[in-house]
Amino acid sequence: MKHILLIDDDELVRFALNMALEIAGLKVTQATHGADPVVAATLSNDLPDLVISDIIMPEKEGIELLIELRRQHPQLPVICISGGGRLSSTDYLTSAKKLGAKAVFRKPLDEEQLIAKINELLKTD
Repeated sequence: MKHILLIDDDELVRFALNMALEIAGLKVTQATHGADPVVAATLSNDLPDLVISDIIMPEKEGIELLIELRRQHPQLPVICISGGGRLSSTDYLTSAKKLGAKAVFRKPLDEEQLIAKINELLKTD
């Protein structure tokens, strides 16, 4: 079973995505922001097959986390998601793509498209 690390500070987004990912047959570990101890523990003890990270979060934002992941785990696929913030979500997502995100999605997410992209990146059915 493929393992996804899902990082988003919005509890409702995490809940909905967790449900969709589990229904798709994926194991999900959830974290509330980039500096959440769950992130460090997961990356050091049970490296996931893919990370989904929000961009705008407290403590450590998604762009900072993406840069760290690219440096520490360059083969680990990362999908960035954003609903916007001080800039438009397109600006954040464009930056994430340039920094190495394998895919980007604007909130609200189309869960079917997200799962299709995950399957493509992980080469699963």
